[in-house]
Formats: sequence, C-alpha cells, structure tokens
Amino acid sequence: MPEESVASPAAVAPPLTRLVRLVRWSCEIVLMTAIFAAAGAWPTPDTNEAHYLARARHSWDRSWGAGDFFLDSPEAHGVFYRLLGPLAAALPLEQAAWIGRWLGWGSLAAGFSLLAAALLPTTGARILAAALFSLAARHTPAAGEWVIGGCESKVFAWALVLAGVGWFVRGRSALAWVWLGAATAFHPLVGGWAMLAFLPAALVGGKGNGFRPVPRGATLGLVVAAGIALAALGVVPALGLSAGTDGAERARAISTYVVERLPHHLLVRTFADGLVARHCLAILLWWFLLPLQTESPARRRMSIFTTAALGVSLAGCAVSLLELAWPAAAHALLRYYWFRLADGIVPLGLALTATAALVEGLGGGTRRRLGWIAVLGILAVDLAFESRHWPLPGRPGLVARADQKVQAAAWREICGWVRDHTPAEACFLTPRGATSFHWYTGRREVVNWKDIPQDARSILAWRARIIDCFSVDGSLKSLVTSTAALGPDRLLAAAGKYGADHIIVPVNALEPFPLPGEPLHVAGGYAVHRLDPLSATPP
Repeated sequence: MPEESVASPAAVAPPLTRLVRLVRWSCEIVLMTAIFAAAGAWPTPDTNEAHYLARARHSWDRSWGAGDFFLDSPEAHGVFYRLLGPLAAALPLEQAAWIGRWLGWGSLAAGFSLLAAALLPTTGARILAAALFSLAARHTPAAGEWVIGGCESKVFAWALVLAGVGWFVRGRSALAWVWLGAATAFHPLVGGWAMLAFLPAALVGGKGNGFRPVPRGATLGLVVAAGIALAALGVVPALGLSAGTDGAERARAISTYVVERLPHHLLVRTFADGLVARHCLAILLWWFLLPLQTESPARRRMSIFTTAALGVSLAGCAVSLLELAWPAAAHALLRYYWFRLADGIVPLGLALTATAALVEGLGGGTRRRLGWIAVLGILAVDLAFESRHWPLPGRPGLVARADQKVQAAAWREICGWVRDHTPAEACFLTPRGATSFHWYTGRREVVNWKDIPQDARSILAWRARIIDCFSVDGSLKSLVTSTAALGPDRLLAAAGKYGADHIIVPVNALEPFPLPGEPLHVAGGYAVHRLDPLSATPP
C-alpha cells in the first residue's frame, strides 16, 4: 500500500472539503476517547489518583495536608503537578479527577489517531484498532504497566509517546524526537525509554518512501536541543532524588524500592506466570500476523520500533541475570522499569497489525466473515465486562480501585467524619492498606503502604515508619493491618515518635484492640480514637 494513500487528519483530499475532513477526524477522536473511557471509567479515586492528585493539590496549596510526610517529600513528576495542580486545588478532587481523566483519554485518542492514520487507511479500521489496543493493553503486559488509567502523569506521557511514534512511522524523525522529549517531561521513564528505543529504530528505519532525512547543521542542533531540553524537565528532578545521600544509603533505598516494595514491576523472577505467558503470546501473535498485512514504509517502521521496545525488555532480562552474582548492581539498574515500554508498545503493535491483517490479509468469503465475527464478538464481551465498573447513576455499591483493600463504604464515612470534625493539623495512624486518606480528608497520616516516596532518604524513612507502625519482626514481610494490633506500647511509641494524635482502627468484635477511652466516632468497620502519646500506657 503506497504511503501517500494513507489518510491523514490534516490532509485535503477532494472531493472532501477541509471542514468535512476536520469533522470526520473530530468524530474519530470522540469515538476513540469513548473507547478508552470505557476501560478507564472506574469510581474515583482510581489506583494512582489518590497519589498523584493529592500531591498535585498539595503542590499548589501547601496548607492542604500541611506537614504530611509523603506530601512533603521531593517530587518526581513536577510537570504533571504544575499543570494539574491548579485544577486539583480549585475543585473537589473527585471533579478534578474526572476532568483530568477526560483530558488524558482525549490525549490518548489524539495520539493514537495520529499514529493509526499513517498505518490504516479508513476511519473504521482505526476505530477497530483503538478497541483492540484497549483490550490488549489491559491483558498482555508482563510487568503490570497500564496505559489507559485515571488522572496520572503517565497517561499523558503515553499519549505523547503515541504521537511521537506516529511522527516516526511517517518518517518525520525530528518531530518524533521532540514529542518523545515532551513525553519524558511528563514521565521520565515512559518517555525516556521511548527516546532510547527511538535512536536505534531511527537508524534502522530511516529509509524508504516518505522518509524525510534528519536536518543537519544548526537545524539538527536545534531539534536535538529541543528534545533534550523538554526531557530534562522530567529527568533532571528525577536524577536529583538521590542527592545528599551516600552510597550505603542509596543501596539500602534501592533494595527497599526494588526488592521489598515494587518487585512485581521490576524483578522478572517475581512476575506472575500468567502475565508473562500472555505477554509472550501477544508477541508471537504479533509476529505471525505481520505477513498478513500489506507492506508499507510506515508499517515497517512501526515493526522496527516495536522490536526496539522488545530489545529494551531483553536488555532488562539480561540485567536481571546479574542479580545472582551482583545483586546490588542489578537492583540499581532494575529500578528504572526496563519492561514498561514493551508493556505498552507490544499491545499497540499487536492491535495495529491485527487490524491491518483483518482488513487486508484474510481474503474474502467465509474466512473473512469468521474473522470479523470472532473479533467483534470478543470486543462485545469485553465491553460488557468493562461496563460493570462504570460509575453510573443507581450503582452506589461500586468500589474505587484505590479502596479495594478497605471496607469502602465504611472507609468513606469515617474519612468524611475526620474531615468535618477534626482540626486541620491533626495527624493520624491509618490502616496499612488504606491509600485514599489524604484524598478524603486533607489530613496528615504517618504512613501507608502505597504512598512510597521517590527520593532515597525518604524511602528509608518510609521503611522505618512501616516497620514502626506495622511490622511484627522488624522486616517488611510480617506486617499487621493496624498499628493497634502491635499492642498499646508499640502503638503509643509510634504515635509519640511521629506526632500522631488520632488513630483509625478496624473494628473486630472477635479481636478487639486495647485502645484508650471510648471511640470518637464509629462507622461500619472503623473507629476513630484520640491518642495521648505522652501517656505511658493506655487506661
């Protein structure tokens, strides 16, 4: 298929007028946004929204959650916080989340449309590819990466990566470099790995029909500088997170981060067998479908970029082998999420290639009809399953993903009471699995398992707090759900050490915790107690 015949949102192709083409492209973006919304529309707060939007609000309104350990720790995603902070500070977080979600899904749709328009000739094919991408992105990652999520920085970074790859497959390497630099500004790892994969991909794929040579001289310098300058907005603050710590502290922090807290994203040996198997099957399916699509320079470049992304993962596997002999060195490298890029690019390449094969490679007759029936049937079933978590009117029992480790309804009620009846400077010991306390209350908490800081010194402080508040044996392996379960002496010691004056405890009639006085408030399975850290023992 000649590349010149591929549709482009900005093209003017008689007999369609520019206005008609613009309307058609706008409708395409709306439909793709709806597809991505169908996958990402969970009740608020979503998995990472309580983390990102709470920090975004605190970055603009320091009085909100003032003095909180996590909220005051150094930032790793400053561009996102600066851009979304005003929205999070001006509106209730739930409203800010929904606005940010639609902006993110719309950005993903625009980036996907820009890329797909260079590879698929019709609007219908591009819509189908978006639906397949949504399905594959949720079910084929090996390291737990997600592209379609809530309001968080990497959703916008992935949208910019899609746009950058879209320019690359068109042969516009200079524009691709700048867009990938912008992605790195939003998220240093999502965009950074895409920039590194782009370099060999551009060398191998920078040939053929439609390729525009990289500019030379002063223009080349400006393009390279622009991409690096944008990337530096995200990379430089991230590199500064270990400043002021010695080698031993950094090593301990890295071990905590990689081995104890996030091995499911970073260490291949801990990945779930089912996830790895699905990822490998997706790679094989993509490989076998490649011959069924009509060859073009743009499609060849997409295959090259997908292969480059897989190369990054293979390099990560090689680094993982070093763990046996040199664990500290291996962990220091593996903390950079080597498998994140392929987790997003493999489902992307699979969706685009499968669509091209379905449209062009199955021939006619029964085989073609069966292929369409199978694909549309799978997408219909997937849509039915996804619709179960849409927060539509009349569905009060749905649980936000951020609240899946607490009793959701009771947790919201107890947090609402805390917000309305405790002083703004109050500090709380909360259940270990609670991740949305900041979101609902705006109050300080000592620590929770989800909100781990990013800088080395704060990571070590986070570990110490987790051990003091939840550890039975001084490790991160034997943790209780509430500080109260460790006994009154440990409870008051932790409260005194970290300045906590309140605690929220799970209510368990079969195993009541020895707590001081009567609860200030009880809601479902939770109770709020006032603490007096100066007391030697509770009454």
